[in-house]
Amino acid sequence: MIMNFEDVPDELRTAEMCLEAVEQDGLALKYVPEALKTERICLAAVLEDGLALEYVPEALKTEILCGIAVRKKGTALNYVPEVLKTEALYLEAVHENGAVLEYVPEALKTKAFYLEAVQNDGIALEYIPESVKTESFYYEAVQKNGFALKYVPEALKTETLCFAAVKRNAIALLYIPKTFRTEVFYLAAVQQNGWAFLYVPEAMKTETMCLIAVRENGLILKYAPEALHTEAVCLEAVKQNGYAFKYVPEELEIIIMEKNGK
Repeated sequence: MIMNFEDVPDELRTAEMCLEAVEQDGLALKYVPEALKTERICLAAVLEDGLALEYVPEALKTEILCGIAVRKKGTALNYVPEVLKTEALYLEAVHENGAVLEYVPEALKTKAFYLEAVQNDGIALEYIPESVKTESFYYEAVQKNGFALKYVPEALKTETLCFAAVKRNAIALLYIPKTFRTEVFYLAAVQQNGWAFLYVPEAMKTETMCLIAVRENGLILKYAPEALHTEAVCLEAVKQNGYAFKYVPEELEIIIMEKNGK
């Protein structure tokens, strides 16, 4: 929509056309002539996409409009006039996007802000002072995004915390102490994301893991050890993606073709 609207000559852009454009894509406000940027059009734009606040004339950036914008997109905070950045508005922004915590003034960063941030996005843990972090903060963070395990001190990475992280985001495997990297952990990772199968040590790859992985993406069969190219695994892989047949052992080709109805 933006490209089509952008191509319309200025003299042909009407208020009705501009309103329709921003209702479909708020960021189309960028191409609305300044003379046609009314309260109605700007409101419609930020209701569709809070980041449209960037293109709202300063004179039309009211407390209400800015509040709507940050509730839609926390990062719209970057386009709010300083005079309108209240504690309540910062909290709204952090509630929508925990990473916005990075832009909250130090004087306003309370425990409530920190907790709101990690409950929205565990990655916000990166911006929380060590002195404030507690065990509950870490657990809240990894429950929201397992990748947040990256920001947990090694000494505080318990088996329970690490398992919770992997169940939320398989990539958390990269930040788990070696002592916890058991078959149970790898299985949980593959259940969360089939591609995690690629990071499972060869000695720990089981038929169960392989089945879970190929059911998500049949092409993962390519990376399975030959010993796991069983009839069951190959059949599931081909069912999910016909191209996986390329990796089926020759001796199983006819069987898989028959059972897959080909």
